[in-house]
Amino acid sequence: MKKIKYILIVALMLPIINACNYLDVVPDNIATIDNVFRDRNSAESYLYTCYSFMPAHNNTQANPGNMLSDEFANNKLNWATNRTITETGNNASNPMINYWDGSKSMFTGIRCCNLFLEQIDNIPDISAEEALRWKAEANFLKAYYHWYLFSLYGPIPIIDNNLSINASADDMKVYREPVDKVVDYIVATIDAALPDLPSDLTGKELTEIGRITRPAAMAIKARVLVTAASPLFNGNADYNTFKDNRGLNLFPTGDAKIEKWQRAATACKEAIDACEASGLGLYHFGGVPYSAPAGLKINDSIRYEIQPAMIFGEITANNEAIWLQTNVTAGQSTNIPQALFTGIVSSTTLYGASNAYPWESPSLNSAELFYSKDGVPIDEDSAWVNNGWFNDRFKVDPNYLTRQDHRFYIKQGYQTAIFHLNRESRYYGSLGFDGANWFGFGVTDVNNQYFVKDFNGSYTNPLSGFYNRKFVPYKTVMDAKTPGSIQNGITYWSNSFPIMRMADLYLLYAEALNEVDPSTTNPDILKYVDMVRERANLKGVAYSWNTFALPIYKNKYANQAGMRQIIQRERMIELAFEGQGGFDRRRWKMMDKLLAKGTIRGFATVKNETLESYLTPDVLWATDFKFRDYFWPIKTSNLQVNTNLVQNPGW
Repeated sequence: MKKIKYILIVALMLPIINACNYLDVVPDNIATIDNVFRDRNSAESYLYTCYSFMPAHNNTQANPGNMLSDEFANNKLNWATNRTITETGNNASNPMINYWDGSKSMFTGIRCCNLFLEQIDNIPDISAEEALRWKAEANFLKAYYHWYLFSLYGPIPIIDNNLSINASADDMKVYREPVDKVVDYIVATIDAALPDLPSDLTGKELTEIGRITRPAAMAIKARVLVTAASPLFNGNADYNTFKDNRGLNLFPTGDAKIEKWQRAATACKEAIDACEASGLGLYHFGGVPYSAPAGLKINDSIRYEIQPAMIFGEITANNEAIWLQTNVTAGQSTNIPQALFTGIVSSTTLYGASNAYPWESPSLNSAELFYSKDGVPIDEDSAWVNNGWFNDRFKVDPNYLTRQDHRFYIKQGYQTAIFHLNRESRYYGSLGFDGANWFGFGVTDVNNQYFVKDFNGSYTNPLSGFYNRKFVPYKTVMDAKTPGSIQNGITYWSNSFPIMRMADLYLLYAEALNEVDPSTTNPDILKYVDMVRERANLKGVAYSWNTFALPIYKNKYANQAGMRQIIQRERMIELAFEGQGGFDRRRWKMMDKLLAKGTIRGFATVKNETLESYLTPDVLWATDFKFRDYFWPIKTSNLQVNTNLVQNPGW
């Protein structure tokens, strides 16, 4: 028992010690609670320490929403986590991306927040108003860390207060609580924080960006409730027998409850209203009405192509971002081609960057999801099917020498795949590929773009043949151009990563409404999906399917199942590579279909003998998704220390 108490004391003191090293407020690194909370400035720094446990949403390798997904096809040598988790699975002895008790433990963050809440009333020089706001922030963060654990592990222990260091051994052996109880706790904790959170950060965007606001907290609450209403947690018979040693069911049993979707829909609408009242909405590059930014010579093609990356690339000017992680540049170096070309197609003049490492490669699976230029899936588009483009999509374009209709997206005179033709603007704005023009890197004229030569290149290729352009704003530039050689480096544009943005919230609301109303007669279902589509220069759902889809698909949107597919695909396209892909696919119970018998695919970039062989879809690695992979494993050693914990099924 003494050993258990010692472990707990260390665990409780860890955030204090970490805060002390970070703040450097105590001589000789001797941490005491009195020193950490001796005055307002020290306490505020400790509040920032509470924020420091935020998951690294912007780090693809540390984001489970990216890693357990079919969105990426990363080189195993450089990006082992994605490859290992999808190829051979996680492990319980030493789990990858371990937010339970790893280097960034959410439970340590929760203890940090609880300690802050215990001590804040003892701070002598803080105003009552500021104290209320800080308490609300700490309470929200505590709820968020519970939420993040829940999204990975399902039922989790609820740590509302830190245990006393005099607690008994039995008190320390906490239980995992049932799904519905955890969700209710998270929602209640967020609700309690809402009144004292600011409605916005007006005038403080640069100094307080990343801190939580009332609309952001409401949006996260909506995400929590949509997840709890989704098939993974609602009516999931796979976990009917999952109990703890109290005999308590950890998952709700019985049929899916429509009331959960109604609760989620209500929370989504309340969050939308709060966000819009604070001036948030969909970001449009160049504004509404559109006005080309000074110094840019672009047209509508490039305007809409630039937009996906600039949702990330704009910080203070971005009215779509509900909640951000800032100063995100790491994803740029791993998505920029090592060699870009200018001039004629046969030119050997390359402009590259020595610190570009294109390892973070989108999969062919992801590329296939994007719509045709008319806003429907390419296998449902009448032009794609009737003209033979779909059947021939991986063949080379026979008309590349005379083709004029893609000159701003694809280098004129460069032969590439039919697959890259006649696609929506988000395809060209989210993906780079062999033959693609790439606006930016210091170029400001649409008629003088760099282009990608990936086929038969002697430089580093992305594993799948695709680059992730969403992470590379056009304002990122290459250093002094030295024709014929790799350049010295890149000057990155300091951008942001949206933890939550308005398009995400709008689509969550449409999804919840569609589940509440099987007849799909609610006009808001189409309204909010169409808002996202129209921002991407696409027509609305009804018009697109009625006008451009094959006859058998024309009424797809008019029934719940068809509309569900449309909403899910819209989310997978609009939010591609943003960390929501894996979480969405998991809560929809879609992963076993995508990965259990499927594969991570890309173009056969290693063959390279001919363009035709390069464009042959290739299995990059066989996936091995199992039922157990729907939830993260708890480290085996934790189960040995606390025998009241039970492992997730299958591990």
